[in-house]
Amino acid sequence: MNIRKLFGTKFIALTLAATCAAGAAVSASAQSISELTKKGKITIGVVSGTPPFGSVDAKGVPIGYDVDVANLIGKYLGLPVEIVPLVPPARIPALESGKVDMLAATLAPTPERAKAVLFTMPYSGFELSIVGPVGSNFKKLDDLVKKKVGVSRGSTNDTALTRLAPAGTVLVRFEDDSTVTQALLSNQVDAISIPNTMATEIVKTRGQGKIEVKFPYSVQPNSMTVRKGSYELREWLNNFIYYVKLNGELDAISRKWSGPLPNLPVF
Repeated sequence: MNIRKLFGTKFIALTLAATCAAGAAVSASAQSISELTKKGKITIGVVSGTPPFGSVDAKGVPIGYDVDVANLIGKYLGLPVEIVPLVPPARIPALESGKVDMLAATLAPTPERAKAVLFTMPYSGFELSIVGPVGSNFKKLDDLVKKKVGVSRGSTNDTALTRLAPAGTVLVRFEDDSTVTQALLSNQVDAISIPNTMATEIVKTRGQGKIEVKFPYSVQPNSMTVRKGSYELREWLNNFIYYVKLNGELDAISRKWSGPLPNLPVF
């Protein structure tokens, strides 16, 4: 029997497309520890262009707080880790599409994001700060009125300032914190909002005598993130976070990259 004649080329093409789509859906489904073990590795998305949490060294190798945490996860799972650097707007899409198994990518657990993914208890945290030119008069949020303030698109800096900045503040959105910083150094914006830990590093390495941290205005705890339905993996990660906080390994990573581990909330 000639299936092509019986059903037609278009029908077959649509069937194949549906089959491929179903396969993609399976690859991005909820995951268990046993499934990761069977796969033989865990793929972890980390944030890129945001030192000290994620950047690359002179050889192009990902480094930073999140990279060290990701590798520690692999150690306790007994699995090799594949690191996938992601810009902030790509983090949740990469998780939902199956490009990564989970995220350790400085992602704040918000009610809106929790509609799409599952969050662990926080494993890191930092202040959000306004950074501006040395000598500029930025002491509080009201001083940002009629000023151009750079933020990383879709980040907590973006959502926090959208919510807290006074009317008249002009938010200018860029793709990542590295681009945001360059915008300030090249005078495209009057100030920027970035994590305080990152701001300190940037001032030291790129902006000494040019830019400085003006004031903190909010606090961001960060959670690891898994796909909807991956309850077993989330519970394992919660246990992991509790354990490495207790034995000092997480504090050691924090001190290596930024300073003592802050007092992190739990839920």
